[in-house]
Amino acid sequence: MNELRCHVSRDQAYRAKRAALKKLEGSLEHQFTKLWDYAEEVRRTNPGSTMILGINDENGQNRFEKFYVCLNALKQGFLGGCRPIYMCGWLSFEGTHKGILLTAVGVDPNNNLYPIAYAVVQKESTDTWEWFLTVLKQDVCIHRDNEYTFMSDKQKDSYKLFRQFFLMLHTGFV
Repeated sequence: MNELRCHVSRDQAYRAKRAALKKLEGSLEHQFTKLWDYAEEVRRTNPGSTMILGINDENGQNRFEKFYVCLNALKQGFLGGCRPIYMCGWLSFEGTHKGILLTAVGVDPNNNLYPIAYAVVQKESTDTWEWFLTVLKQDVCIHRDNEYTFMSDKQKDSYKLFRQFFLMLHTGFV
């Protein structure tokens, strides 16, 4: 900024960046309305996909709670050629829009990871994992639990939860 002979404080730069991002991306409410359009477009272009948008009515205003996505093309690919192994994990979002990304991936015949489904939730908890695993179990037709292996990096929490949902399950924790 010295070439321009002006001084910008850290606070001024932060406010300018925030204003530019808001103008570029829109408000949080505006971003939320785009989820409905995204879900409809996925259903139109990839029939058979599962899209669940969970909202919570707070003071007469819809508030984002959770969002689940399982694309039909990925689901059919997993059911048609992947090994019966699921790996579940989560990742925390930092920044303006905080949340947790829950993921389920499989292993394809070449030992590569194969995405199956994901969800965005407000926080990682037993309730959100129960919801995610329930929808996943229905989505990929897990009927005979003993035919599948689940792996996770959350040993203490996951073991009881996976045992509760999948009675005769092979489990692994890394």
